Amino acid sequence: MQVDPKRLERAFGVVERFVGEGQIPGAVALVGLGEQVYGPRAYGWAALEPKRRPMEVETLFDLASLTKVVATAAIAWRLLDEGVIRLDDRACAFLPGYGAGERGASGAWKGEVTLRHLLTHTSGLAAWEPLAAVPGTPEERFRRLLTYPLQHRPGTRVVYSCLGYILLGRILTVVTGQPLDQLARELIFEPLGMQATGFCPPEAVRARTAATEHAPDLGRILEGIVHDENARALGGVAGNAGLFGTAADLARFAQEVLKALRGEEALWSPAVMALATRSLTPGMEEERGLGWQLSGGRPFSPAGDLFSPRSFGHTGFTGTSLWIDPDRELYAILLTNRVHPSRENQAHLRLRPLFHNGVAAAVLA
Repeated sequence: MQVDPKRLERAFGVVERFVGEGQIPGAVALVGLGEQVYGPRAYGWAALEPKRRPMEVETLFDLASLTKVVATAAIAWRLLDEGVIRLDDRACAFLPGYGAGERGASGAWKGEVTLRHLLTHTSGLAAWEPLAAVPGTPEERFRRLLTYPLQHRPGTRVVYSCLGYILLGRILTVVTGQPLDQLARELIFEPLGMQATGFCPPEAVRARTAATEHAPDLGRILEGIVHDENARALGGVAGNAGLFGTAADLARFAQEVLKALRGEEALWSPAVMALATRSLTPGMEEERGLGWQLSGGRPFSPAGDLFSPRSFGHTGFTGTSLWIDPDRELYAILLTNRVHPSRENQAHLRLRPLFHNGVAAAVLA
């Protein structure tokens, strides 16, 4: 495989155009093909308010729901490899009493929830509830999550659930006895050399983070503070969101995933990565692997129209995305601050597939 330089420039040009037209404040884009890396390229502004800051290739982004796959699911893959957990372990084995004493079907269903359900968004939990509105400490807010009823029986529907990944993140800490941020650092980020990636950036580096939204509860634009309200209410470290990172670090992660899929020595086994990138939700609302969203050639995929049907990836609410095409040994990273200064901006929904179409078109057999 090789890249047509002119076509690749057109792909990057799509991002540059969206920024130039003011559809998004700024972006960092990176493409990888095999061992070749193109970028990162920085465009536009890391912040418009309270003062303008230019985007840089090393700008830290609030990765939002990329946390689910780059941290939470990635930890679960390691623990599966090491014989610490199995997919059919029940949540109540790690959270004693989960569902016990609850009346009706929901209470009985909670006893059926497994790690497989949580990883594939088939747990039956609602997509979202405002944990930030629950008074008290982060621990008291998490305890409230345990009381939320299931919306349907586990394993019957795909409902993308931040709540499910918060629950999964806690289970991983229970089974290992380590905080989630420490687990991610020791099991994923340090081995891969992802030095800029982590939760709760220290004050010293917040000045180089891409700004997100104005937070009414804090009365200011968020810079280096997690945008997701529930993750923020849980102290900034949660299984659904809270991770900050750079395009270059995400490239290291994508390269390691592809190494595992090629059967090479990698952080995860070929067996677990093959399972993680296979559809485990056939016939349901969308195709999900262990953490990954799968393209499956379906319409309206963030991957666009030209990535292979076996491609997989994930997106984040702040405007971030990582997409991998194993058939071409191709990956594309697009980080934007589309929620700055307001989440009303939806331009990223069109930008992603247009960029990915251009990237796929640039690959020559």
